[in-house]
Amino acid sequence: MARRLDTENLASEIRKIGFSCQNCGKCCRRAFGDNRVAVIPSEIERIREYTDLSKLEVAGPFVTEGPIQDGAEESGEESPETSFRASEENEESFSPELLESLKDCIDFEGKIHAFGWILRRKRNGDCIFLEKDTYKCRIYPVRPMLCSTYPFYIEGLRLQTCECEGVGFPISIEDSRKMAENLLFRYISELEDTLNLYENFVDFRRGEKGLELAKKSQENGTFTCIVHDSRGSTEISV
Repeated sequence: MARRLDTENLASEIRKIGFSCQNCGKCCRRAFGDNRVAVIPSEIERIREYTDLSKLEVAGPFVTEGPIQDGAEESGEESPETSFRASEENEESFSPELLESLKDCIDFEGKIHAFGWILRRKRNGDCIFLEKDTYKCRIYPVRPMLCSTYPFYIEGLRLQTCECEGVGFPISIEDSRKMAENLLFRYISELEDTLNLYENFVDFRRGEKGLELAKKSQENGTFTCIVHDSRGSTEISV
């Protein structure tokens, strides 16, 4: 059904809504809302090739959104703006409260199970690829599909729109068609990726002590997370 969606109809809807990026960077900053960027394995690979970062420097486990750490809103980057390298100081961490919310995704050994990946973020919640002063994207040529089609997305075969400063501004016929094509490609790619995830997924054993073990590991500064995606499962230390 997704493949039968008409790009011209989508483009027409987009033109009626209107959009022009205002380069405010709000969609990349945690202070203005949920800025998690879901990425599929092929997108991670493209960013890796462009930045020379490792997979785990590009993306982390997709889990329930946690609060911004106290005092982190004004924190800056620890590495120079010209560097893509992500330092540990800029990465998010799991708090005891967040672990509580994830208890159904923790196995009997205290390992956290996540489904999919998101781009890494700094301690203040901003995307690690957002330039601090200019709010420009440092991976713009290979940015994820979610970013290139924002603020639009398709859900239940219908066009939807996120809150955005650029909504309502005129958009050209050419740009609306390009957006429609990108949106449809993203929608189908994400559906295919989700189906492959389900096909590869093997459920895990849960236990009453899992949450307790995860909290103990968190107190010791590290624990294990298993990320399930369309290509299988990846066990990482967080």
